[in-house]
Amino acid sequence: MSFVSQVLSCAGQLEAKEIQGKMDLLGKKMEDLKLEIYEVTRGKYVDFFTQKLQATSALVENVEKVSGDLHDAKEKIENDVQNQLTLSKEVLTNLKGDLENHKCVLVILERLLQIQDNLECAASANKRHSYSEAAASLLKADVLLGTPLEGYDDIEVLMALQTECCVQKQKLIFEMTEKWKQMISWSSSDANSQSKSRQVFQLELTSGGNVLSEIIGAMETLGDLESTLKNFGKRLISDLFKPCVVNSTATVKNTPENIVIVTVNNEKTPVPPPPKQMYMNVMTIIQVLEKYFSDLTVQDGTNFLSCVGRQVSQELLELIVKECLTPAIPHNNKDMAEFEANCIEPTKAFQGILVNLKFIPEDDNALEEFVKNIDVLFVNKKSQDNLLRARELMKSELHNTVKVSDEYPLGEMAGGPSERKSRKVELASSGQGSSDTFKLPACQISACTQQLMTLAYETLEEATSSSQECAVQLFFAARNMFELFCSVYPTAHQKALSLFPQMSAVFNNDCMYVCHHLAMIGHQFNKSLPEDVQATFVDLMPKIRRLGTDTMLQQLNSQKDIMLDYLQAAKGFVSVSEGSNSTSTEKAVKQVLHQLGHLQKVWQEILPVNQYRKSIGTLLNMVVVEICDRVVSLEDISASDASQLASLMSLIQKRAGPLMKSTNDEGDVNVTIELQRNVPKWLRFTEIITVLNASLLEINDRWADGKGPLANELTASEVKQMIRALFQNTDRRSAILAKIR
Repeated sequence: MSFVSQVLSCAGQLEAKEIQGKMDLLGKKMEDLKLEIYEVTRGKYVDFFTQKLQATSALVENVEKVSGDLHDAKEKIENDVQNQLTLSKEVLTNLKGDLENHKCVLVILERLLQIQDNLECAASANKRHSYSEAAASLLKADVLLGTPLEGYDDIEVLMALQTECCVQKQKLIFEMTEKWKQMISWSSSDANSQSKSRQVFQLELTSGGNVLSEIIGAMETLGDLESTLKNFGKRLISDLFKPCVVNSTATVKNTPENIVIVTVNNEKTPVPPPPKQMYMNVMTIIQVLEKYFSDLTVQDGTNFLSCVGRQVSQELLELIVKECLTPAIPHNNKDMAEFEANCIEPTKAFQGILVNLKFIPEDDNALEEFVKNIDVLFVNKKSQDNLLRARELMKSELHNTVKVSDEYPLGEMAGGPSERKSRKVELASSGQGSSDTFKLPACQISACTQQLMTLAYETLEEATSSSQECAVQLFFAARNMFELFCSVYPTAHQKALSLFPQMSAVFNNDCMYVCHHLAMIGHQFNKSLPEDVQATFVDLMPKIRRLGTDTMLQQLNSQKDIMLDYLQAAKGFVSVSEGSNSTSTEKAVKQVLHQLGHLQKVWQEILPVNQYRKSIGTLLNMVVVEICDRVVSLEDISASDASQLASLMSLIQKRAGPLMKSTNDEGDVNVTIELQRNVPKWLRFTEIITVLNASLLEINDRWADGKGPLANELTASEVKQMIRALFQNTDRRSAILAKIR
């Protein structure tokens, strides 16, 4: 080794020892400083020992001094020693390792001091009500606490600082919230505590210099402004805006002290105010808010009133449209001009003011869309109201009836256009059918169905004077009424239709009445409706007619079952002259006649004459058939039994005639002809009565070798059976039986 190399080697060793000594001294200073910061921080934020507190500035100076020494050592190692050292690589690595360890400790100490400095600044700013500064300091501390330190996440002091930061943040939020409540205060009370007939809502906005601005800035920094605005918006809607929108009794008063008072009467079903009045009240409230928040902005420069608008405008506009403007839409075209002056123009002006105040964005077109679509909304409301009205009519009582006839096709109570009958006559004369083709038989229908049909005519009349789009929708609204009729009517009155025969008759008439008009109503309005509308209702007729006939048939079957139960008590009409049999048989027949008489009372004024006779005739025919079959099948009929049977059957024969009469008859009625027409087995019934009262010779004469009236109604075997049951076995009976074949 040369002399120069030896000299450099010795110099490097001396330099290394000097650096190592400085590193050891730095390590000792670092440990002392770490202990000092730990004790101060722990004493302040963990143990809360005030006697251990040390000024943060002194700690900062010590940390900065150590940081400078550490920086000098680093420069020495990297710039001087590294170029001169001739020692082993291991020595250099050890020096660098010590340096890095000291740097990591210093980073932690600096972080702790920065956090503590921000916490102290936040506390000091909070005491001065500099809420924005306090929030900014807490945010910086929170960011520092949230930045991870690898390998040092579980430091106890860091956890204490984290807790302190959360406590200060919550304390700041609480103080700002309380201050907000003092400056923006709400109250509500009953103006009349006894009757509670009125309610008062009040918003008081107190001036406070720049305090509110500080609160808003701090809340935005801490992310709490959104929830505060949300709660404020809810109270604005519920306490101020909503009463003004939904209740016509609402009055709004504002004072120079920025106090808004809304007073409303408590009503179960409040009536919405006219749109113009509502807009004036709402604008009074918004103008007070605009005056109070005029100088306040958030961090991006947005006016605070715009922030309030973002929270409440959508709900407010929806409330206005739903609760005030929509109910204000008129029911008739003739009221549209007045509606335009009192609603549409004020709505446009209101939206313009809100946009100018930046309470709503320029692209918020909820009110504009409402104004644009007023025609559609009008017809939608008209259609909806008509359908709701139709539904209510279908669910109303059936007991109230009105008389309809060809003279009054819509009922005597209807107030429809006078040309309707002429339209019907014109329609009838245009075809080649009978003069009775479109004649409506006199009967009674429910008043609700008559009103339903009048409503349908009025809807179609409205369609003829509306725009094409509205006309189409109104036409389908009229159709939908009758589709509802098919489902709502029988469901709503299901029990009454099954239990009460008069209700079944009314419903049957209602269905036939509706079908009668549906057959013509399309033709009547076809020329007045748009060409692309297939103005027809005839496709609904089969379903509606079937509803009526099915209901009537079910009632007839029910009545048949009732009468058959009565006749079961007759025990097959065996030995009807004996004791209890005589009583039970007579009772059964009288019960049947009583039931038929009851049906006559409830049906004769309701059903059309022909349908009434057909219905009564069907039931009477069932009774006749049942009695005839029983009597013909008897094997033994004594003279007293024959007399009793003839008496009972004659009673039915006597009472049957009046059953064929109706209060709707025009002129005299030949009951004999009507009985034969509507009771298919009536002649058979009368022939059996004749046989019961006749002798063998008379029976033979009525048989007349199979050509007499008896042969037309009874078979040879039935006549023979009755002869054998009625007469004893004699040569004369045998001779007569031999002739009957």
